[in-house]
Amino acid sequence: MTSPAARTGTDRSTGFYAPALDGLRWFAVLAVMFAHFSPTLSSLFDWGSAGVRLFFVLSGYLITLLLLRARETAPAGHPGSALGPFLVRRIFRLWPLYFASLAVAYSARMSGTETHLAWHAFFATNHYVHLHQHWPTLLSHYWTLAVEQQFYVVWPLVLLWVPLTRLRTILIGLVIAGPVFRALPFLFGQARPELGSILLPSCVDFFALGAGIASLQRRHRLPQIGGRSLLRAAIGGLVGWMLFGALLKITDRQPASWIIFDATVQAAGFAALLAYLLLFPESRLARFLAWGPFAYLGRISYGLYIWHNFAHRFGPSLLRRLTGSNYLADESAHVAYYVVLTIAAASLSYHLLENPARRLGHRLASRLFRDPRPGPVPSPS
Repeated sequence: MTSPAARTGTDRSTGFYAPALDGLRWFAVLAVMFAHFSPTLSSLFDWGSAGVRLFFVLSGYLITLLLLRARETAPAGHPGSALGPFLVRRIFRLWPLYFASLAVAYSARMSGTETHLAWHAFFATNHYVHLHQHWPTLLSHYWTLAVEQQFYVVWPLVLLWVPLTRLRTILIGLVIAGPVFRALPFLFGQARPELGSILLPSCVDFFALGAGIASLQRRHRLPQIGGRSLLRAAIGGLVGWMLFGALLKITDRQPASWIIFDATVQAAGFAALLAYLLLFPESRLARFLAWGPFAYLGRISYGLYIWHNFAHRFGPSLLRRLTGSNYLADESAHVAYYVVLTIAAASLSYHLLENPARRLGHRLASRLFRDPRPGPVPSPS
């Protein structure tokens, strides 16, 4: 997606590390894997969309927090000086694994990569899908990575140059703009209006809700969003809303236009969940998400997201060598096999490629832009 180094939105060295957010990112990518690995689960609920929206909310939170912090420490009158270090760190955090995976996909001729490689290489997968009304199957998940990259280009220009007194108005406008843009394809009678939701303008409300949490936190006003009881009620409302959506899906009563407002409601619930974890790190939910294995899986979540669809390409042949069959008879066992295979690939890529590249990016940012601050470790997306 995004996404948003290994720590999710926070860093121990700066005093605002929230390990529960790492665990939350793990469950977001697990939802996406459920959608792509399990026909049974995907028939009950749209796990993939929910996971992606959670990723976008977390990315909006993280990137806004990083940029606000960079703006505050930039020389007076020159907030734009923070742009260079920010971009260098993001490029070295995201691009090495992205282009390595693209090279693997191209060499394996996945999803016809040889015919539309340029779309992926220039982070325009979402525009390819929207223009051609066609999903590139095993690389379909690249659309979220394209949206993330496009957001990383636009949002710094807003946060580093626009007066912060206007930030609240901008965020409210973006929250309104998201469902409006998702509604336009329906209003104009496009053949597959749901594909309009994969363009950046249709996703801006997710990022804006996460950005709003970051803005409140940076101004020490996060408690104003609500107390423990109110936030618990909002999280409960999110669960209820998602169950209602699942019921509509199961009974085949979910209208095509459901995506217009369902997405914003989910994102608002995820923002409430994010605020709850930040405000109450001692809560049972926060401690559960902060559990060591969950936190680690959250740290490698970018690799998990990148590689999980590759399991469809390489998993069957490996399984045939191990068992003599391409598919495990029990669906849950087959899903578990794909999840384990993805974790193994993501763990290797994190330690051998992502983490070394991230550290190199931080060193280059410090040397090229005289930026001595280590800064918060960027998120995987």
